[in-house]
Amino acid sequence: MRSLPRASRRPLLAVLGISLLAAALAPSFAVAGECLVPHLPRIADPAAVRAQLQAEGRWQKMNDPALTPPDDPQVGDTWLWYVWDLGGFPVADLKPATVRGMGDHCYVVVDDEEWNVTMDQDDVDRIVDHFDQISVGQFSDQGIWDLNTSHYGSPPDFDGLERIFLFYYRFDIAADGYFWIYDQFPDGTQPFASNEADVIYLATDSSDPSSNYMMAVGAHEFTHLIMHASDSNEALWAEEGMCELAMWLFGRPDTISSFNSNPDNSLIDWGGAWADYIQTYLWTLYAYERFGGQPFVHALSQEAANGLAGYRNVIDALDFRISTADLFDQWSVANFLDDTSLDEGQYGYVGDDLPPFNTWRIQTSYPVEDLGSVQSYATDYVRLLNLTGAPTIAIDGSDGAQWRVTLLARDDTAPTLVQPIALDADHVGSLTFEAAAGYDEVIISVANVSETSNGLYVYEVTEGVTPATTPRAPVAVSAAPNPFNPRTELRFGLAAAGHARLSIHRADGSRVRTLVDATLAGGEHAVTWLGRDDAGRELPSGTYLARLEAAGTTTVSKLALVR
Repeated sequence: MRSLPRASRRPLLAVLGISLLAAALAPSFAVAGECLVPHLPRIADPAAVRAQLQAEGRWQKMNDPALTPPDDPQVGDTWLWYVWDLGGFPVADLKPATVRGMGDHCYVVVDDEEWNVTMDQDDVDRIVDHFDQISVGQFSDQGIWDLNTSHYGSPPDFDGLERIFLFYYRFDIAADGYFWIYDQFPDGTQPFASNEADVIYLATDSSDPSSNYMMAVGAHEFTHLIMHASDSNEALWAEEGMCELAMWLFGRPDTISSFNSNPDNSLIDWGGAWADYIQTYLWTLYAYERFGGQPFVHALSQEAANGLAGYRNVIDALDFRISTADLFDQWSVANFLDDTSLDEGQYGYVGDDLPPFNTWRIQTSYPVEDLGSVQSYATDYVRLLNLTGAPTIAIDGSDGAQWRVTLLARDDTAPTLVQPIALDADHVGSLTFEAAAGYDEVIISVANVSETSNGLYVYEVTEGVTPATTPRAPVAVSAAPNPFNPRTELRFGLAAAGHARLSIHRADGSRVRTLVDATLAGGEHAVTWLGRDDAGRELPSGTYLARLEAAGTTTVSKLALVR
C-alpha cells in the first residue's frame, strides 16, 4: 500500500505539519559492517495512526496492483518496492521484485535484477527451510522463526500478513543486512519512504545469500524487527547484543576478533565498530549462560527499563542476587581465562571458545609503578612476569569512576587462582598475593564499572613486602604548594645522569602538558608548572597527575588545581 506518488532516486519527505507523529522525531543511524538500524520512538498503535490519517484525507490506499502487495501474496507475484541506496543520504529507487519462495513464516522476495544472477531457486529453498524449520547449531530442529520468537517475542504485524518479508537485493554499502524502521510507518508520514511491510533487507552480494552466515545475519536483523515491537527504545548496545545472540542461537555466531585485542572498549557506549558487535555478543552470551538461558533473554526483551537498568531489573526478578558491576567484573575475568572449571563455571563460556585477550602492559622487573586509564564499563589487563616471590599489588583509582580489581594467577603446573582486591571508599586497596608465589604469571584485571565516567588508576607492584614497608622507587616527584593556584613547583631527584620525562595528565589519563623530556644530570631538579597546557591555555580546576619516567621507573603524583 502506497500513499503518495514516487520520485526515483530521492527520499520521500514528510508532508505533515503538526501531526500526532511529532515532526520532531529525528532519525539516528547505527552503521557498521553488519547492519544498519535507524531508530525512532515506536508508535503504540500504527493501525490507529493510519486510520486517523486516512480519515483526515492525508493517507489512502493506492489500490494500484503495480504498487500494492496482494492481500495474500503468492510465489510469482511482483510489485514495485522502494529499494534503498544507503551509500550517502538515503535515497530509493522503485524497482520490481518478485516473491520467489514462501514458507510457513516468511516470504522470500528478490529484486528482479538479481534473479538467477546472485540468487536462484536453490538459494530460496534453503532460506525458507532454515527460516521455518532447521538451524545449524545445538537447536537444529528449530528454524530462525521459532528460535527468535521464543527468545524475544512476536514480531510486529504492521502489514496484516502472517509472514514477514525477507527482501534480497544488491547493497551499495559494506553491510550484510538491515532493518528499516520507516517500513513500520504509513508511507508519507516520515522523512523517508515506507514499503509498509514487516520486512528485513539482506544483501545478495556480500556473501552467498543462502550461506549459514547470511542466514545468521537474517536472524540478527529479524531480532531488530521483533525488538521494535517488544522494546523499541532499548539501548542500542543491549539490543545489538541480543541480535548477536540470535546468530549464536542459529549456530553461526560472529567470529571473535578485534575486541580481544583492545578490551578497554566501553560496553555501554555503542560506536558501531566490529569490536562493539563482538563485545555485546560476549556479554549477552555470558548473561544467557549465567542466568538460565531462554527465560532470562525473553524477560530482558520484554523489560521496560533499558540498558544496564533492564539487566538489573531482570537479574533481581529472577533472584540471582548480583549487581551489574560485580557481573561485569566476573565477565572481564571470564574473557581472559575462559575456564569453566573455576567457581561453578562463572569464569568461562560453554557456548563459544575465546581467543587470547591482549594485556595493556607487561611488567618484568620490580618494584614498578604505572598509570592506566579505563573507559566506562571497560577493562585493562596488566601481565606480571618474572616474579620471584609473592607479589604485593597496590591500586589507587580516580574518584570519578568506580572500580573492581581482580588478580589472576596462572601456571602450567598449578591450578588457576582468582583473587579480588578489596578497595576502600577512596578506591584504594592492596593485597599480598601469597598463594601466587612461584606462579608463571599474575594478571591484574582492572574494571571501571562507572556508568558515566572514564577513569584513571595507579598500580604499584612489589615483591615479598607490603606497601607500608615497600622501598620507594629510586625516582619520586613532589609538588609544593599542593593544592595550588596558579603555580606549583615539581621537584625530583636522579641518582645518576639519564633521560627523564615529566608530563601532566588529566584524571582520565589524557596528557595536557610536557614539562621535561631531556637528558638530565644526576641530582635534584625542579620545574614550575603554571596550570596551563602545551598551548598555553589555562586549565580548569581539578585533579591532575604528574607522571615522571626516569631511571627505568614510572612515578605518579596527584596535583590539585584550585582556581
